[in-house]
Amino acid sequence: KNNPKSRSPGPAKRLGSSGTPKARTHSPATEMAPPPPAPTPAARLLREYGWDLMLGSIAAFYAVMVPYTKVEESFNVQAMHDILYHNHHIEKYDHLEFPGVVPRTFIGALVIAILSSPAVLIIRVFHVPKIYSLLAVRLVLGCVILTTLRLFRVEVKRKFGRHVEAFFVVLTAIQFHVLFYSTRPLPNILALALVNLAYSFWFKGNYLRTLQALIVAAVVFRCDMILLLGTIGAALLLSRSFSLMEAIKCCISTALLCIGFTVLVDSIMWQRILWPEFEVFWFNSVLNRSSEWG
Repeated sequence: KNNPKSRSPGPAKRLGSSGTPKARTHSPATEMAPPPPAPTPAARLLREYGWDLMLGSIAAFYAVMVPYTKVEESFNVQAMHDILYHNHHIEKYDHLEFPGVVPRTFIGALVIAILSSPAVLIIRVFHVPKIYSLLAVRLVLGCVILTTLRLFRVEVKRKFGRHVEAFFVVLTAIQFHVLFYSTRPLPNILALALVNLAYSFWFKGNYLRTLQALIVAAVVFRCDMILLLGTIGAALLLSRSFSLMEAIKCCISTALLCIGFTVLVDSIMWQRILWPEFEVFWFNSVLNRSSEWG
């Protein structure tokens, strides 16, 4: 009678009025957590363009702190000044009096001058010193270069992931060279915009566009881009990204269009028929006279 083991166990489950087990009720702690709130517009903007804002801020800092002209960029700086201030009065342009060692193309200077013309117009209307026109031109050029770098970075993220993207951006930010010169209109920097595009096309799988971007850079801005074009073109051919005939057709048609365009524009600006990058190639590589100018 007093043995607890002899007692019958109580019911395992509380039964309802019908004799069926009563359903358990969940406590608020066990219910599903509500979805996180949607990010604010500022958070979305920072997530999408945060890296670009960081790189742009560094480049703008360099441009503001060191606004003056290096000798290698003197032609393009003067060309942009003449386009913005003398417009169609080519007889007033500086290069006709001081042509330099070899002629350079006006195409890059013309594009940047057109993009920066609204800011320069405001500067001229309010009689602001010309140094601010130079700063405006530098910032516009930096925006162009960093925009093409963004296209490259987006493809790096898509192909390799966000950790590689972050490493790519941090490496670009902590080195001085790219961000400082991104606002300096050297022929190298104008070609760099097209090289960034070429790499973004390559990572995207648009291989013929890769060749076209490098051909434009080589024909118009820097003839030594032929070396990069040759190595990337060979790699794409060996990986069978396109056929040899496709590559030949693409290269010849793009090169002829670029030669025609640069000859047309630069013959007008230089007042004689010429292809600037061919003259640079002939002077530096064939005649080997670049050492005469240091």
